[in-house]
Amino acid sequence: MLFLGVAHFKVGSEAKHGALEGSFSDHLQQPLNPRIRLAGALHNEAGAPCGIFLLMEATSIETVRAFVADSPYTKAELYDRLEINPVQIEIGSV
Repeated sequence: MLFLGVAHFKVGSEAKHGALEGSFSDHLQQPLNPRIRLAGALHNEAGAPCGIFLLMEATSIETVRAFVADSPYTKAELYDRLEINPVQIEIGSV
């Protein structure tokens, strides 16, 4: 099953975000459940990073939630808001 996680950083969290980028990247190099199919940065209109998105394949939403909860960004409380939803691809493929 596919899940999309979209997280928006809190305003003023840029320094913390920069300091944790390496450990966040290490976190993404994880086992196969959830399997990250696509990931990237969200940018605001000025081009500055303002969040992240992850398209993950997992056996359950609980698995995805646990993975996200263990993230260095989540633990540092960098997110203003975070959504995780099941998705169904209708056009294109991953």
